[in-house]
Amino acid sequence: MNLVVHSAYGVVFLKSVDCSAMKKDDGKYIFELVDSCIDEVGEKHVVQLVTDNASVNVAASAMLKAKRPNIFWNGCAAHYTDLMLEDIGKLPSVDLTITKARGVTVFLYAHTRVLSLMRDFLGKDLVRSGITRFATAYLNLKSMLDNKKELQKLFRSDQMDEMGYLKKVKGTEANKTVCSELFWRGVDSAVNFFEPLANLLWRMDSDVPIMGFIYDAFVDAKKEISTKCENEETCLQEVLDIVDKRWDKKLKGPLHRAGYFLNPYYYYENKLNIELDGSFKDGLIACMEKMVRDGSKEDIIMDDIQVYQDEDGSFGRASAKRQRRNKSFDPAKWWSNHGSSAPNLRVLAMRILSLTCSSSACERNFSVFQQVHTKSRNRLLHDKMRDLVFIKANSKLKQNRGMKTRDPIELKIFADVVEDEDNEWITGIVPVVVIAEPEVETTSVASRKKVSRPKKKKKLLPVYREDELQSAGSSGSEDEAMHSSSDSE
Repeated sequence: MNLVVHSAYGVVFLKSVDCSAMKKDDGKYIFELVDSCIDEVGEKHVVQLVTDNASVNVAASAMLKAKRPNIFWNGCAAHYTDLMLEDIGKLPSVDLTITKARGVTVFLYAHTRVLSLMRDFLGKDLVRSGITRFATAYLNLKSMLDNKKELQKLFRSDQMDEMGYLKKVKGTEANKTVCSELFWRGVDSAVNFFEPLANLLWRMDSDVPIMGFIYDAFVDAKKEISTKCENEETCLQEVLDIVDKRWDKKLKGPLHRAGYFLNPYYYYENKLNIELDGSFKDGLIACMEKMVRDGSKEDIIMDDIQVYQDEDGSFGRASAKRQRRNKSFDPAKWWSNHGSSAPNLRVLAMRILSLTCSSSACERNFSVFQQVHTKSRNRLLHDKMRDLVFIKANSKLKQNRGMKTRDPIELKIFADVVEDEDNEWITGIVPVVVIAEPEVETTSVASRKKVSRPKKKKKLLPVYREDELQSAGSSGSEDEAMHSSSDSE
């Protein structure tokens, strides 16, 4: 289990704990681990805990709330956004499009000569690897849509025809798919459904404080989906219902609503609607009562809130008005610079607006473990490995802070995408959950990249029918051996 500390100054990997031999079903072990970590950091410095969803954390969060009622326990926004992508990917029309598109990429990457020819036509790789399964689906559908003309030219080329692969079952199906305008309309629709949420995942999966922006980010995503998919009325309502289901349950807590109220970019532009709604100010008051816990100071903060609402004092300065109109500004720094007329609210606002909404930094350290614990270093004791991971993880976090243009939803750990043995868009091997457990909307520190969950079994199934595999396996050409393992499945 990884423990990471977020603050206004950045992210620090605190430590990892080997809990493989511990009983975690009742949540007591997780509670004790988190509780000891809070003591180490200092309770007065901790506002919230952010983890993804696992039923074991229901008991742990209840124990923490009982002992430390002034600390929030919130779900990971990146995780819930990915669950939205997953639910959309399960819609029949979208699932069919993904299956057909995956058939094309598997065919192209199954033969070395075809792969080389494709790279000549496109000038790059077609397949991309994402941090989650459905982020990967979006990235690859988008890549195919961007390279539509080149793919159609590739399948119509004399070089492709002379290779003879188009006469086989997989080649025939791939050629039929690429030449179908119905398929491309499906790809376009799927990308329009996925893209606003993928962009949202891009924001949520970063280490930048996002609490002041998360509420409006979901509002904007829904508006963008509605605009792009206005001709897809049936699916559109299903997609919007999927977003609302996840958003309403876990991402409209007091901190999320308070962050929206305290972000001057949104508040002053939507002042009437925010004040008529009432839930945003209620969220701020709930945060105040939980974080301050001092009646006299709470009364002062209530007066400060009125000063902020009336735009009095320092809030009315020309520089304060000018700087808040920039959507990319840092609202916590704005409060630091312009909140002097409401000093007690200023401190509370800076604490809330400096918060993250994602546990992604924890999850990214699983890849660091894989780099440290290799075949040549598989005898490392946990203490030694923990120290190595501490150094490597924090060095990587520091390096990432300087990489402003990096895409957090795309994996960059492979020099060649073909090396990604878990990418179903290359292997054609799709993870299938056999035994499902009802999802409990709670929290945990598990990796989103992994498909397995508690009390689930996973098996791998090939994408194509048996007759297709037999046909594909009849060729003895050496370049088919590249993916013979997937054919033999």
